[in-house]
Amino acid sequence: MNRDWTLIETLLPQDTNSAGNIFGGVLMSLMDKAAAITAWRYARCDMVTAGAEEIAFIRPVHVGEVVKVEARVVCTGRTSIDMAVMVEAEDVFTGQSYEAARGYFTMVALDKGGKPTEVPPWEPRTEEERRRCEASGERRARRRERK
Repeated sequence: MNRDWTLIETLLPQDTNSAGNIFGGVLMSLMDKAAAITAWRYARCDMVTAGAEEIAFIRPVHVGEVVKVEARVVCTGRTSIDMAVMVEAEDVFTGQSYEAARGYFTMVALDKGGKPTEVPPWEPRTEEERRRCEASGERRARRRERK
């Protein structure tokens, strides 16, 4: 069972805003794609994005830089998977890289009829994974309070 995934892209002039930086929405789209691929590989079924939260744009990404988007499973519910996603940008000519964005995505598993279906339970292997799963549960509780 795959627990994480890395997506690598280069971004072009059509992906930039008027300041010459990559649109935040373009980065969010890549983050969503990496989360979806990771969720598909983990649950081996169709997944849809149920939400994104705590998205932070830390530093601008410039045209021509390469971005690495890493998504990892942090916890599961009965039919959902919580994902942590991090974007790292790299200037390939200097080799310098930096964290550009991060956030959390919740994906929901669907059966062939489009109804929510159960996902394999998450079993943290390390103390760090246990801590991330607990933090995911706290975010989940805050979401329920907002509803």
